[in-house]
Amino acid sequence: MSQQPGLYPAPVFLGAAFLLFGLAVLEKFLNLFGASIPLLNVFPRQVLDWAVTLLILEIALTLRQLVEIRRQGEGDR
Repeated sequence: MSQQPGLYPAPVFLGAAFLLFGLAVLEKFLNLFGASIPLLNVFPRQVLDWAVTLLILEIALTLRQLVEIRRQGEGDR
């Protein structure tokens, strides 16, 4: 199975978005007890905003990929 040019092989931003979402939840949980993640010096809301941004990028790339696949399918007819 050959990879078609212009199509990305995996949802790259999806994994990063879920990782950031997990960090935001963990940070919020730790903030309830007065603690924080040492390497993370932003509010949990900001981390959640980053995760949502990555999800929006992932959705946009997936829709673009679906349009390209549909265009190639119509060209074969």
